[in-house]
Amino acid sequence: MKPVKTIDDLLREKNLTPEEMEEHRELIEECRAREVQLKEYARATHESMRRMTEELDKMSRMAEELWQEAQRLSQRVNGIYLHVAPATMRKVYH
Repeated sequence: MKPVKTIDDLLREKNLTPEEMEEHRELIEECRAREVQLKEYARATHESMRRMTEELDKMSRMAEELWQEAQRLSQRVNGIYLHVAPATMRKVYH
């Protein structure tokens, strides 16, 4: 991806005369202000994505732990059921 050019980069490339710079002064100032806003939005978006990724990682780990605990509980319930089941249900078939 090409690096993003700033308004100053573009102005240097265009090599505007002082008269042209003055003629477009308000537009240039507006572009510079928007550049600052865009940089702040990009920084905030990056930070939000970083925090969201951390939270999703935590949720993933917690889901894995819950699944493992559910598996352990299921095994314990099955073991308890075998202990309390009537003798006829405990027959082992070969």
